[in-house]
Amino acid sequence: MHIQEILNAINANHIYEYMVIDDTLKIIEYSDKAFKLCDVDAVECDNLNLTETVPELYGLEEEIEKIFKKERGTLELPYIVKGPGQYVDIHIHPGRCGGGEQNRYETVIILFENITAQAKMQQNLVQERNEKALLLREISGKNSQLKRFNEEMQTLVEEEIRKNREKQQILEIQSRHAQMGEMIGMITHQWKQPLSVISLIANLLKSRLEVDPLEKELFDKKLDDILMQVRHMDQTVLDFQNFFNPLKEKVFFTLFESIQSVARLIENAYRHKNISLKIKGDKTLSAYGYPNEFNQVLLSLLKNAKDAFMENPRDKMRISITIAQENDFACIRIEDNAGGIDEEVLDTIFDLYVTTKKEGSGLGLNLAKSMIEKNMQGKLEAENTENGARFSIWLPIFS
Repeated sequence: MHIQEILNAINANHIYEYMVIDDTLKIIEYSDKAFKLCDVDAVECDNLNLTETVPELYGLEEEIEKIFKKERGTLELPYIVKGPGQYVDIHIHPGRCGGGEQNRYETVIILFENITAQAKMQQNLVQERNEKALLLREISGKNSQLKRFNEEMQTLVEEEIRKNREKQQILEIQSRHAQMGEMIGMITHQWKQPLSVISLIANLLKSRLEVDPLEKELFDKKLDDILMQVRHMDQTVLDFQNFFNPLKEKVFFTLFESIQSVARLIENAYRHKNISLKIKGDKTLSAYGYPNEFNQVLLSLLKNAKDAFMENPRDKMRISITIAQENDFACIRIEDNAGGIDEEVLDTIFDLYVTTKKEGSGLGLNLAKSMIEKNMQGKLEAENTENGARFSIWLPIFS
């Protein structure tokens, strides 16, 4: 049997250190590293008492005495700190039985189990768990803050959307009022000529009636002229009423007819400024949308062209409106020879409050783009040509 070799192997690899005490608590035997573990000089071990070497056992003398007397089996003190970063479990066991006393042990064995590695691993696990718990609490707190922030942002966004809608409505009302003022001025120009004609005819008839009351053919012809002028004035009023009568639903409308209704309202005012207006292209092409909003956009673009001519007058001032189909869209191009748009603002011409006019508000083109693109799912673009500017409107031709 290799008993001694086995014991040597166990002794070389064990994790325990030991001390043996007698019933006076004097240390009588010990392992090589026991005192080092207790941070005590082993040279003076013969004079050391157990509680002086292991102060953690101070006050437990009665319990140790019970082990000597066989009144208890063992005593254990777990997780004792011995020096910086060093932990042990202390196990107290009965030792050798006494020679003459059957009810008493002669010695007691103190075992020191070095659990530093396990303790540090446990500490690391606890620290890691605490850090994870702290991180989870922090994440939970951040999530709660983020949720509150998102809710607050959603409220702010909804409030801004509401304000923008109100602002858009105000801009539309302001633009419509400005157009109404423009239209009233145009109607004044439209009515001046027929009223003058009616006045001349009435005076002519009155003078001829004094000369020859029976000149029936002349009276019939002149009365027809008066009725024609009245019909023209009546059509002007009808166009004006339809122009500002909002439609709640999209409809199909003939582009040529809508453009003509706008042209009838402005032709005299533009002719008075020596601006020619020509409409060409497909007269039957229809688009799907809001015809009155289209008319307002068209009027705004034509007014911009007229203002450009007033700032840069020239011979043969011309505005042309072309109607054509491009794939699934109707395309309306308004082109003038007024010199074009300043290249520095061309890319931002549709932005709110951007204007090239000295007294412009910057509302018209922004509102026009909103009406075409948001309200009617179309498109509005501007570009310069060789002699002026060209605005292109695309409107869907299918619902």
